[in-house]
Amino acid sequence: MKRKLIFGLISIALILISCDAKRHFVKTENGKFVDKRLVGVWKGSESGNIVEGMSSEWVMTRNLDGTFSLDFKATLDGQIMEGIENGNWWIENGLFHEYHNESEGTDIYNYEVLNKKKIKFRAEKMFIEVVNKNYEFIDTKTTE
Repeated sequence: MKRKLIFGLISIALILISCDAKRHFVKTENGKFVDKRLVGVWKGSESGNIVEGMSSEWVMTRNLDGTFSLDFKATLDGQIMEGIENGNWWIENGLFHEYHNESEGTDIYNYEVLNKKKIKFRAEKMFIEVVNKNYEFIDTKTTE
């Protein structure tokens, strides 16, 4: 009897956790899902993970409709490169996907929402070759 009660409580807890996780997802017009906790304007930076000796910083605007705009600045050997990229983002099989219109490539990340202001991304598959195969970074939310 005690065993059935414990099993029942664990089952209810798992269902509630599952439902809570699903409430963060919204289906976009193209049929893909986005995690609304990732929507907003986010800043991030890295150094030496993509290209040896290069540092970069960015402002990423992720929209609820699954589109994004990425304003970035990279510095290598005193040379500064700046640009803006646009594309689409979505969540599939628990992974964050980021399709870039300019390169026509998709980067795939494992992601973890640390709190309302910080998200940790860890590269699973990058469209371009990167120096650090264990590339990870944290985006920090600036505004809604």
